Amino acid sequence: MRFFNVCFIFVFVSMLAMPLVFVDLSSDRISVAENRILANRPLLSDLKNHPGTFIRQFDDWFKDSTGFREKLLVIYKAVNENKRLNNVCYTLGQTVYLMGEKGHHFYANNDLITKFQGKKFLSDEQLSGMAEKLEEVKRYLGEKGIPLAVMFCTDKESVYPEYYPKSIIRGPEPIQLDIITNYLQENTSVDIFNIRQALVAEKDKYISYQVSLGDLTHYNQTGAFFAYRELMKHINIYFPEIIPYKPDDIEISYDEKEIPDVKLKSGFTYQRLDSSFFDDVDVYRPFTWENHAYVNTDQNLPVILFLCDSYAQEYFIGKYFAQQFGRALFIHFCNISNIQEYINLFNPDIVVFESAERQLDPFADSVIGISELP
Repeated sequence: MRFFNVCFIFVFVSMLAMPLVFVDLSSDRISVAENRILANRPLLSDLKNHPGTFIRQFDDWFKDSTGFREKLLVIYKAVNENKRLNNVCYTLGQTVYLMGEKGHHFYANNDLITKFQGKKFLSDEQLSGMAEKLEEVKRYLGEKGIPLAVMFCTDKESVYPEYYPKSIIRGPEPIQLDIITNYLQENTSVDIFNIRQALVAEKDKYISYQVSLGDLTHYNQTGAFFAYRELMKHINIYFPEIIPYKPDDIEISYDEKEIPDVKLKSGFTYQRLDSSFFDDVDVYRPFTWENHAYVNTDQNLPVILFLCDSYAQEYFIGKYFAQQFGRALFIHFCNISNIQEYINLFNPDIVVFESAERQLDPFADSVIGISELP
């Protein structure tokens, strides 16, 4: 065994040393593969006179002069263009995915893996603090005649656990999402629910998340449609006159990657407002999709305000609410502490808090951070 260990170490060190031994010392080199002139070796005299510049130039030269560089680029390009490796292991060399059963891929993130294993991802203090603050928000809105609904969207592995890699042991039922939802339902009078069972009920007929291509972190447009219908069950308690769309009201088409696109057969009657709509509003906007507003041609319809994440953007459920409300406003939940400003300015008829399952930690902290309401 010792002999094999020594051989392994020798081979490993040799692999590391070979590119260093065969460093290209020539000058005025051109990389055909990259279509650029490679860096030249800096003058040694610059080390004394301009040490900072020398270090930067030496780093550029060394990266461009490593032995077997052109051959390594060929290998890298082949790996990068290999569809099987690219789809299973990574996207653009950055986002890692797990390869599950029957071709299903799952977004690989340590927090998501431990969540699948049934480990707690909200503390008792977060749960109790969120329950207390949600009850306070409901009271504040109730005094203005505004109902509150809280929806938790679910991650792919919670709807399709049977396709998760078998090497990762699944946690027990109920999963943490259901435990969190049940705790808040039992300890508040707020209308709180998650969409897990609604999507599970449809998965024999529809694929609610991408199998292996495209966006694997969100539900797809089909899953979003049934999430919309689940939320409408709660909105209809307060607005029974708004008739939810049925599967017969939509058309589902698929592109070459079998990614669904869902459209209303009747078309849409709303328009998206320019982002300047929020210029006079206190919002944090790291991404363009996180805060958006829509106006309908029928201004007599009620106004809905979402404090949400990307699961509620127009591409997913947002378009249905923009279609069925006079104004539909979507602001990222990281701004939830400004809820008084939004209520006073927008005068919504209903408020919806929404969070993805994997975002419940920052969502809970954002809710707890709401200042005391009058």
